[in-house]
Amino acid sequence: MQIKDKVVIITGGANGSGAALARRLVSEGARVIIGDVDRKAGEELLTELNQNNKVNAIFIFCDVTNFDHLSQLFDTAQNTFGGVDIVCNNAGIGKKNEFYDQTNSWIKIIDVNLNAVIKGTQLGIQYLKKRGGGVIINTASMSAFYPMRYAPIYSTTKRAVVGFTQSLRDLKDTDKIRVNAVAPVFFVSNLTQGLIKSKRHEESTKKLGFVPIDDVIDAFIRIIQDDKLAGDTIAVTKNDKSKIISKSSL
Repeated sequence: MQIKDKVVIITGGANGSGAALARRLVSEGARVIIGDVDRKAGEELLTELNQNNKVNAIFIFCDVTNFDHLSQLFDTAQNTFGGVDIVCNNAGIGKKNEFYDQTNSWIKIIDVNLNAVIKGTQLGIQYLKKRGGGVIINTASMSAFYPMRYAPIYSTTKRAVVGFTQSLRDLKDTDKIRVNAVAPVFFVSNLTQGLIKSKRHEESTKKLGFVPIDDVIDAFIRIIQDDKLAGDTIAVTKNDKSKIISKSSL
């Protein structure tokens, strides 16, 4: 799929990889709907993206655990730009020792990292069908394959995202909708900084390392442009920027 003139929804789009992806897509001629709970960062990004009185982007406050908020992203894309072509279920949170801190903070991690991805995909399918097809990209993590002992719930959600994505491979044939995932190792962001402040993290960084955020964004772009990819996960590591992890669904 070409990017120019396409309409893209990005959750968690005000910071980190979401903001970097929004910048790249707008630079290549797309229009984006950015959903995020960080209103200040979202509005600042909007000012940056909308230059010369041209509306390239719209920011909407969106808590992805509120499905009415998620629906508003799609309704806005439909009413403002005429539809949706690409959906990036990118919002994610993490917290070290989330399973062991004797609170229920792990429930929110599942709601954001997994349940919202499922609902965002359901909505994506509904709206992409109106366009005759499209692309959905779910943000996973290499912790799906190398689970982090200090963040077992986070790792579980990312493994689930990979399995969920693989299970939707047949949508390419039935509805011309390609669902794929991106699974990066660590890169500099608010989320990773929150996860890695631990001595235990030293082992993880030695094993997986860090990658430039541009490598992560390149993986998103590859998925959009490569019409052969469906149900696949692109791993982004320091040794391989775009390894395809693919398994057949039953």
